[in-house]
Order: sequence, then structure tokens, then C-alpha cells
Amino acid sequence: MRVVKASEMAFADENTIKLTGIPSLVLMENAGRTSAEIILEKYKNQNKFCIVAGTGNNGGDGIVIARYLKKYGKDVTVLILSQTRKKLSQDNLKNLEIFETMEGKVLLIDEEKIAKLRNEIKNADVIIDAIFGTGFKPPVKGYRGKVIEIINRYAKNVVSVDIPSGLSTDTGEIFEPFIKADLTTTFAYPKLAHILYPASQYCGDVFVIDISIDENYLKELKRFLIEGKELQLPKREKNSHKYTYGHTLVIGGSKGKSGAVIMASKSAAYAGSGLVTAVIPESINTVVETNLIEEMSIPVDDYNGLFGRKASKEIKEIIKNGKFSSIVVGMGMSINNNTTSLIEQILKIKLPMVMDADGLNNLAKIPDFEKILIKRKQPTVLTPHIGEMSRLTGISTSEINKNMEEVAKQFSQKTKTYVVLKSSRTVIATPDGKIFYSIKGNEGMATAGTGDVLAGILGSLLNRLPVEEGLKTGVYLHGLSGDLAVKEKGVESLQATDLIEFIPEAYEEISSMKQKVDTKFYKCLCQI
Repeated sequence: MRVVKASEMAFADENTIKLTGIPSLVLMENAGRTSAEIILEKYKNQNKFCIVAGTGNNGGDGIVIARYLKKYGKDVTVLILSQTRKKLSQDNLKNLEIFETMEGKVLLIDEEKIAKLRNEIKNADVIIDAIFGTGFKPPVKGYRGKVIEIINRYAKNVVSVDIPSGLSTDTGEIFEPFIKADLTTTFAYPKLAHILYPASQYCGDVFVIDISIDENYLKELKRFLIEGKELQLPKREKNSHKYTYGHTLVIGGSKGKSGAVIMASKSAAYAGSGLVTAVIPESINTVVETNLIEEMSIPVDDYNGLFGRKASKEIKEIIKNGKFSSIVVGMGMSINNNTTSLIEQILKIKLPMVMDADGLNNLAKIPDFEKILIKRKQPTVLTPHIGEMSRLTGISTSEINKNMEEVAKQFSQKTKTYVVLKSSRTVIATPDGKIFYSIKGNEGMATAGTGDVLAGILGSLLNRLPVEEGLKTGVYLHGLSGDLAVKEKGVESLQATDLIEFIPEAYEEISSMKQKVDTKFYKCLCQI
């Protein structure tokens, strides 16, 4: 499923009307009718509905909703935020006339009639916010801002049409005032505001409705939302053996941070690697061996609980003599001259690689590391959080937070690497310019070790799937494992190791998603 900005949606909308030939009134009818179906299902026990409509086509969508709600016996009032009908768009006015022909109740509301609007809002069971659409650029000015404040204060239930009024379509930033919705029905594609924090938390449940927009006008757009049913899953063959499913080499750990490499190794095994071997400093081998049963370990040169000077050479020999298919490196390895040298040597190895945590921090210390990444012939996956991305790029964390997609995309293309940028939302950027967003996961996963678990999953799937497919599946699987685990553990007590235990259940859920057939003209983002 594509994710669009306001200008991209406007382009597809305009060309669907002008070139494909679907009239704008038909698109509006599709939008309003299906929105009404969702609203009636959600609020079937409510009777009094109030549509607060702007003067543009978003208001027109709201009036179509009003007509269908009235048709199904609901008590409906339409409040138009204008002094005169002359300011209404052509399609808005047409639907208003139709609604009035059906004896629908309509009130024009200007600044002097705010008290009347307040009473209508207080008395309604459900408010339909159809004030501003995706083309609006915040902040809200004038008396419409007062209207939004009244809705937020007095409304019992709020449904927004396309986007909560006052939010910016193209960003997760929020600008006061804005509508705080319980449910949003949006059209054709989700918008960035629907999936990025903090804006997305004010959209409620988001339903994406097919209104017959011609998708050919956006076929060059490379920004997608990952859907479970579209994922490629690794397969097991009856006539196979452990090496069929890859041998993942996990390199990391140090005294006091043995858990990082343990979690990465276990998650790689749970994600399906045929074999997993952890390479660690010798002094932590006992604790690693104690916690790894199916997974193997190889201790190497140690200096005060860290990788020693000889470790780099030893690991080179281990890889030369082993049958490894992917490398996961960096978790808990610390940062010093030995580990920086180790990362520099590992980058020369011709195997698919996932680099995480201190691997990335050591990478940032290597002069001209970008040139080294470009020269690699095998896929390189970097999994930074915002702070690590800042160290790699020199861009401040605040700027990265505002522009995650663009920062990840530019770095990926510049270094020919795959970037999995982790924050409250995870962004995958590929060297050919594609962007994938995952909305799986929860606030309980903001705890130590969840990144180590992700690294192990991704390293395992690099053995089994094409790199792009493996990253999409791995990121989604990781987030879904967290969502399943939190139901049992709760957000406060969720631990990274809980995610590992729920990987099997997450695989099963994705498999069941792939078997379901869509029979409706809409999807809820919470279910994809």
C-alpha cells in the first residue's frame, strides 16, 4: 500500500478526473458512502449526528456522509462554516442542494453564531469533522480555530473525514489547534500524518477507502506501508538439512553486555536460521554458553572483557574456515581501537551483513567509511536508531526526527546500503530509492535489547529471502511479535526476550493474514 503526500494525492485525484474520466462527484460519492458505512457500523447505537463542514470538497464528502446517515434513519444536522453558500466549492454546493432536497437540516455558521454551534456539538452523539482536507496547510486561523477547540472540548465521539482538521498531511508534527479524532476515514491511500507520530495518535482508527482513484498516476511513487498479507515468508522443504536454512554468524558482546549477543543469537534461531554461532570475547563465553542451547559460541582474544587485538585475525580465520551465510555484528561490543579495527576488517568479508548498535558507532569512527560501504559487493544492512544515525551522518537528532524518510533515503543511496532507521516508527530505505514504513510495534518495546532482537531476525532472513523482502518481513515480524507479547505482558513489563518468545506466533499470524481475501472497499490500518 502506498503512502502519499498532499501534492501526490492531488495529482492522482486531478488526473483520475480529467484523464481517466471518473467525475469528481462520483469520487465524492464513493468517499462519503463508504465512510457512512464505517460510521454506521462503529456507532450503530448512536442516533444524533452533527457534520461540521468546511467550504471545500472535504465539506462535500461530509455532506454525502450526512445524506447516507439520514437515509438510515439517523438524526442529522449539517453545520457549514461559512457566512454564505457562494464560498462553497461546486461539488460541495451540489451535495448540499441534494441533502436539502431530502429535507436535511442545514445551518450556516459564522463567528457570530459560535454559540449555536456549541449547543449542536454538545447535544450530538457523534461529530463528523469535515472542515479541512489533505490540502490544508496549518495552522488554523480565525474562528475555525474556535470551532475546533469547541469540538475537542464538548464532542462525545469524533470522526474525521480524510484527516483530522488542523493537522499537516505531510508530517507527523502537530500544530494547535487541531481535531483529536477517535476515527478517521481517508481516501485511496494513507497519508504520512496517519502513520507518523505524534500526529497519528490523534487520528484514532484509520480506515483507508477505495474511491476509484486510478493508481497508474502514482506508479512511480516509491513510498509504501508494509502489509502483513503482502509479505514473503521463508519456506521449509521436506528434503532439506540445517545448512539449507543458512548459518548466521553473530559477532558482539563484552563484559557486562553479554545479553546483547545472546538475544541477537536467539532471535536469529527463532526466525529460522539452520545454525547460529556467536563469536564473543573469551571472558564472557561461560555466561553465553549458559544461555545459548541450540546456538553455538566461539570465544576469541579478550582484553579486559572486550575484544582483544588478536580478535580481528581470529574472526577472519573463523569465517574463512566456516560455512557462514550471513553476519550480524555490533551488539554490545563496545567502542575502542580494537573494535573499530574489527569492524573495518569485517566490512571486507564477502557475506551479507547486518550492522547494529556499537558496530555502527565504530563504523562512524572509520575515515572514509562511506567509500568502504560503497565498495562492498554483498548486501549491507545498517540498523541505526536516531542517535546512531546522527553519528553516521553528522545531522542533529532533532533534524533526523523531522525528516527520517529523507535522511534514510539519502544515506542509503549515497552508501549503497539498506538502512533500517528505528524510532517510534521504523523506516526502511533501499539503494534504489524505495521507502517502506512499518506501523507494527508499541511503546512497551522502548526498552533495552529490542534492537538486538531485530538485528538477529534480519540476519536470519538474509539467508532465506531476497534482501528487500527479508527486511520488510523482518521488521514487520519484529513489531508484530512485540504487539502479541504486550497483550500478555503489558507495556510496562515488556522485555526484549518476550519478543523472541512470540516470533513463532507472529509467523503464524502473518501466514493467516496471507490466506484472507479482502471483500470490502476499505481497510483499517490496525489490521494490515
